[in-house]
Amino acid sequence: MNRRRFIKNFGALPVAVGLPQLAMGQTAQPDGQSLKAGYALRMKRMLASGALPYIDIESSCNSTKIDVQAIAKAMDELNIGLMALSADIGKNRFAEGVRYDDLSKRLLASFPDRFIPIGNGGQPPALTDAPDEFLDAQEQAAREGQILLLGEYEFRHYPSPRQAKRDAEERDVDIPLDGPAGHRLFRLSEATGLPFQIHYEIEDALLPVLEKMLEQYPHARVVWCHLAQVRYLERATRYSPSYVEGLIQRFPQLCFDTAFGDGASTYPPSGQKHSRIWNGDTLKKEWRDLIVAHPRRFLSALDLGQDRMHRINEYDAKHRRFLGQLPEDARHQVAWRNAWRLLFGEEFA
Repeated sequence: MNRRRFIKNFGALPVAVGLPQLAMGQTAQPDGQSLKAGYALRMKRMLASGALPYIDIESSCNSTKIDVQAIAKAMDELNIGLMALSADIGKNRFAEGVRYDDLSKRLLASFPDRFIPIGNGGQPPALTDAPDEFLDAQEQAAREGQILLLGEYEFRHYPSPRQAKRDAEERDVDIPLDGPAGHRLFRLSEATGLPFQIHYEIEDALLPVLEKMLEQYPHARVVWCHLAQVRYLERATRYSPSYVEGLIQRFPQLCFDTAFGDGASTYPPSGQKHSRIWNGDTLKKEWRDLIVAHPRRFLSALDLGQDRMHRINEYDAKHRRFLGQLPEDARHQVAWRNAWRLLFGEEFA
């Protein structure tokens, strides 16, 4: 329902503020069909050149500091097909009353063939300090057909490795997934047909709650971010490729993104290599076998963020190292076909 409404309603994009203006004669108001056609043309050109494009389903930024020209240029140079670049509302702007950042409209006004319209990131203070106000604004954007997916919502989130090194605790978030915000988000996905992303640390105590919510909302379309990223192995004794396969078989609405560190990445508080999918620089056989057996359930993602947008080349290289270890059909499914199907409800033609 929402995808049809998006195509119908996505017509009046404002001229970008603070972004490069379009040339004379170009329109800043693509409708939904022309937007999708522009995406498809870009992808086909890259494929025809022999490149492997991918769709980054999960990156975020501070919209007041992002160098969009540089990101767009890097996407061309690196053959990144599309990017879902979500705006995070920081504490200063949140204190000023901002509850929805329309970065996606501004991006599309200048680069309509590169960026996927996406809601804002549900991280502190949005989902911790004023969840109802934040979700009101996201729901309005969803129901007006302004976005194709909802952002990454942080329900259980440890500080990132960089934040942990500087003892920053503002991202140590613990919001019950089965609390009011979680139920509202799952209901919104069911009502609109929009996918949403969750950051939900992999721990034994948390898994039953996720399973319960997936059972209660069978039509909610969930992307669980960061496959096999386990910060504390002793807290995740149940998690394994076979456990993930069980979820895949039970919950057809569940997908996983593949934003994770490389084989050398260590989580400082635990001292553990937290990307459990690797054995050195090689995919562990059991994880590779899982992806190959269920190639339609995994999505490309870079997880670029506010403090690492300048590392896009490095993140691209790491992601391509992962994709390169998959068989060709699975590689294309994970790289871009699955995201296309998730966004538009159809196979890429």
